[in-house]
Amino acid sequence: MLQPIALANTHMECRYLKETVPVMTDLLAFEKVAEHPGEVTLKHPNTDWLLIVHEAGPEASVKQMHNHWGVRVMTREEVDAAYEYLTAHKEEYGLKQIGKPYYNHGSYSVYFLEPGTNGWEIECYADVLRKEREWSRRGGVRAPHWEAPLPPEHFPGRGYVPQGFTHGTLACGELKVSWDFYTKVLGLEVHQANDHVVYIKHPKTKCYVVCAVRKEWKTFSPNFRFTISLESKEAVAEAHRWLAESGKGLGMTELRDLQSSGPAFSFLLSDPDRNWWEISSPN
Repeated sequence: MLQPIALANTHMECRYLKETVPVMTDLLAFEKVAEHPGEVTLKHPNTDWLLIVHEAGPEASVKQMHNHWGVRVMTREEVDAAYEYLTAHKEEYGLKQIGKPYYNHGSYSVYFLEPGTNGWEIECYADVLRKEREWSRRGGVRAPHWEAPLPPEHFPGRGYVPQGFTHGTLACGELKVSWDFYTKVLGLEVHQANDHVVYIKHPKTKCYVVCAVRKEWKTFSPNFRFTISLESKEAVAEAHRWLAESGKGLGMTELRDLQSSGPAFSFLLSDPDRNWWEISSPN
């Protein structure tokens, strides 16, 4: 089993950065922290998790909504305000499929598709958090993901303030098989939301991945992946050796070569449902 130190970041594939990045910064409160040819790294100011966006051109696959990402606001009224603001600026930002807010798995949320093919959720858990026990249940994923809330002036003129970048999502076929892989191979925690949904997370990081059982789902390029950090380059090299020897018997469907980039080592693997994960050492 891997010994991760963090669920460190996530990667998203879009068609064109010039279309997608303004949605992230202007509508979801992300800030640009790095830029390279065909790639932009974004960070929410209240969240350690990084979002690395890759430009793939017009052939980028449209993601099903159960492969979305989410940010969180503090109140239900903000979700309603977000829906109104997104609808009013739909043409300006090229937004698709803006759904009316509704309750789902305990959250009150609005979902939309940005022009680069990716689904996003603006969620609120204020109603369920009125019950004190919900703050610590399910690994604390429903509790606030910030130490101090951002003030309205940080994100003015919209009627809502995304307070944290909370989650991404995956699909799976057999929950027990995937659950075993996440815990016994990747070394992550799994918390059950209901019979068909689990939350995957690292105990020391607040971000998480929602995994839902589906009858059918698409598979995507490694540009759509989540990154798990190990403590050192040596730990990454040893993890790659172990998976090369035993991974297929553990449910791994593909293992890519070990790569070096500056001070870091990393490699890619796909899980039993052909979702991509990156194993990396700290930079």
